[in-house]
Amino acid sequence: MRKYLYTICLFFSTISISFVNAQNLDIGLNIGTSHYYGDVVNEFTPSTLGSSFGLFARYRLSGYFTAKATLGVVNINGDDQYSSSSWQINRNWAFKTSIYEFLAQAEYNFIEDRNRGRRFANPFIPYISAGIGYISFSPTAELTGTTYALAPLQLSGYAYSTSALVVPVALGARAYLSRSFQLGFELGFRYTTTSHLDDIAPGDVYVDPNVTPNPKLTRLFYGRAISVENNQKGDLRSKMGNFAKTIYNSNGLNEFFGKYDFYFVPTITLAYTIGSSGGGGGRSGGGSFGKAIRCPRFF
Repeated sequence: MRKYLYTICLFFSTISISFVNAQNLDIGLNIGTSHYYGDVVNEFTPSTLGSSFGLFARYRLSGYFTAKATLGVVNINGDDQYSSSSWQINRNWAFKTSIYEFLAQAEYNFIEDRNRGRRFANPFIPYISAGIGYISFSPTAELTGTTYALAPLQLSGYAYSTSALVVPVALGARAYLSRSFQLGFELGFRYTTTSHLDDIAPGDVYVDPNVTPNPKLTRLFYGRAISVENNQKGDLRSKMGNFAKTIYNSNGLNEFFGKYDFYFVPTITLAYTIGSSGGGGGRSGGGSFGKAIRCPRFF
């Protein structure tokens, strides 16, 4: 009898501990805008703002540190007609790209998060985060009413990968609306290891259409250029990166960041704490919160 009572007590003690630990897990979503910087958009242009959406899980390691995983989609676009550069306006390039991202990040809270269990303190938590991620993307462009995937066309005369690593960095803050829900704002920055989010890389040139997989489409896309002086074999498709100082003279960030594309993701976040309806006295600094059931000694 004593053995059965102890087993039952141990079972409920395990459930109690699991429930308490669950209060360290948040699930949520984020929604917002996006703005890319690269060979087409290299200055802030409100007309080229995109959208973003994501789902995330955040696990509380301590009052100051959390681990976060995010699955998201970011839509970016660019159009030379919104540029202040006459060279870009003559190039007349436009594109749209959906970026699918998986991010693993560590967050540091500037103020200790002690809002678990029955304890409810410091409802406003500012934080910074950084990590590593993987993105998959496919640039597209419209021509005579039809949308084409650009990577297979090899308009610059070579193939490139449509996946890359990304370094995500963010600054944000979240506020506890209750023990269960948190509302926040985050300004995210993604530095990628690709320069093909827009299908164009620094130093790319126009090539002989006959060496591309679809010469007819290549000629049509080259024909978008307003001036024939900008779309002949050997002419530059991009003046970013090493070409910026000597040719482009933009006074922008492209001399520093011109090698790879990057994008900003400002979002509003909403998170729900798993098991937050449970109680238990807390203690600050991380670890488990609340009191586990202690099994009695049956003697």
